[in-house]
Amino acid sequence: MNRLKYCFCLAFSAFILSGCFAAPGMHFGERATEDGSVDTLAAFQGAQVHLQSISAQTMAKINQKEALSASIAPELLEYRPETYKLGKFDIVQVTVWEHPELTLPLGSFRSDNATGQMIDENGEMFYPYTGQIPVAGKTISELRSTIVESLSQVLNNPQIDVRLISSQSQKAYVQGAVVKAGTVPLSDIPVTLLEALNRAGGISPDGNPKFVELVREGKTFFVDLTAMYPAGAGPADVLLKNGDVIRVANNDEFKVFLLGEVGKQQALQLKNGKMSLSEALSEAGGLQVMSAQSKGIYVIRAGVSMDTIKVFHLNSRNPLALIFGDGFNLQPRDIVYVDATGLARWNRLISLILPTVQTINNGAEGITNIKAAKDRIKNW
Repeated sequence: MNRLKYCFCLAFSAFILSGCFAAPGMHFGERATEDGSVDTLAAFQGAQVHLQSISAQTMAKINQKEALSASIAPELLEYRPETYKLGKFDIVQVTVWEHPELTLPLGSFRSDNATGQMIDENGEMFYPYTGQIPVAGKTISELRSTIVESLSQVLNNPQIDVRLISSQSQKAYVQGAVVKAGTVPLSDIPVTLLEALNRAGGISPDGNPKFVELVREGKTFFVDLTAMYPAGAGPADVLLKNGDVIRVANNDEFKVFLLGEVGKQQALQLKNGKMSLSEALSEAGGLQVMSAQSKGIYVIRAGVSMDTIKVFHLNSRNPLALIFGDGFNLQPRDIVYVDATGLARWNRLISLILPTVQTINNGAEGITNIKAAKDRIKNW
């Protein structure tokens, strides 16, 4: 029976040795070079994997790329609205000086919307001595010239003032995590992106100012309100266009994921769109002292089209390296993974095998005891 035990032990020894290559849990184990060069690893399910270290040599390059990505699209900054053209349901006010009969009561001292004339659904409005005027598509100056031309036939040198008092035909839309979502009328005075957000009450506490979308004519642009911009190239310089849609993202949409040998595996919300690697590790309770591989901290980031995977590696064996982690800003949907030490993976494998070994050992002892009992009965 000792021979049977010996065979079992030999078989399980071979299994354990092979189990070193199949320990439970995840394992990456790749190490990036400290010089900052990008290593291209073997493709993973068709996606190219690029590995780069987080170190003093690479932080300047990584931060420079982030600064470039924060720039506003030139076509947004270059846009300048044309002279406002009147449209359906706009309200205009016409004042004829020294001729109150041609001006609604109280003339220029009237309250705005209550005293103007609305352009109807056909894009026309009525005015004395002029009749129905096709207004849609005309500028304020063109409408004034039309009225002056008509009144000149009955008045000597009429003095006329025409102004827009309520814009209804052109507007932008503010949605998402703002205090009061709604429409922002666009008039003959241009409205900037920041002004539109302010009119909506500003960004709500659960809003993310780092991710503001501007959809224009089917194309989406992203604006980071927290970034630093050169003079004349910031959100205050983006003029809105009729039909623009502004959407402020909610913090719930932007999370990073802490996995592996951390104090608590969890998803964390980016605070105002920002969180450093060291901050995320701290929020998750730090590294597991007994099992974390301090040389194996990784940030896994998917490419835009999922055909590339970027992996940033931090070797924090020396705690001074955590200063580089504090300078490394995470992006939404980043996965922070802390690898386990070889000893930790080995202990987990042993903990899975030992119950089975114990069961087999107990079975072998049982067989031995039964055989011994039979021998005693036989010799009795």
